[in-house]
Amino acid sequence: MDNIRRALGNEISEKERKKIIRSFFRNFCMSAIEVLRIPHMSLGKNKGLVKIEGWEHMEQALERGKGVILFATHIDNVDLGGCSMAMRGAPISVVARKMGKSAEEFITSVREHTGVILIPPKNSKHYIKELLAENKIVTIVADQHLSKRRAIACKFFGQWAATTPAPSRFAFETDAAIVPAVINRQGKTGYHQIRVSPAFDLETPYNDMDMNIRHNTERLNRIIEQWVREAPDQWWWVHRRWKVQDNPEGWDIPQDNSSADQSD
Repeated sequence: MDNIRRALGNEISEKERKKIIRSFFRNFCMSAIEVLRIPHMSLGKNKGLVKIEGWEHMEQALERGKGVILFATHIDNVDLGGCSMAMRGAPISVVARKMGKSAEEFITSVREHTGVILIPPKNSKHYIKELLAENKIVTIVADQHLSKRRAIACKFFGQWAATTPAPSRFAFETDAAIVPAVINRQGKTGYHQIRVSPAFDLETPYNDMDMNIRHNTERLNRIIEQWVREAPDQWWWVHRRWKVQDNPEGWDIPQDNSSADQSD
């Protein structure tokens, strides 16, 4: 409940917050069951349950030949979304995060079964650049806390959060396109829709590259905020997203104590 208050504040009532929590846990249980079913799901069944809207934006980005950074978040069943794209032939990869051994082994097997290319979490920079050079899709799920070594402090729902600059940085360094995409649970149980957006246009308002990376990382956070507001019961609220806000010591916080691009 506290995370919902921090993010949405007075935008919703206490009654609505409780409704979101109840719905979130139902959705979480459904997602766990769906992941268990993925290895047994035919392509035809997958196409019936998971619709993809806007895939032409991904095709247009791939036509550039520089690779695509698929910008995603933990809304709904993000693993089902990635596996669904891979099952349909998309050259998709994902940066894997560490988890418990049994869970990690199972999720790895599910992803590999559907054709997802796994990128190890450590020392992944060169491999990501190789995949982009081969015109592959590299998925970066960008809404969880990271260490100071891997993140910068950006505003998320108005509060400081450790945020990966990787999508913006890789796009600047490789000329790969950033394509935001989100999966949402639909009204009927088991049905989902993936919405693929047009390629994200990088902005360069500063002469300093690090400032441009921060600027665009902030803009990408605004996209996640919009997705969360559209389906608040489908985002991963149990994650401790605002550790930097609670303990900013040692983080490089912009001097004006605000991010320059909140209105974007």
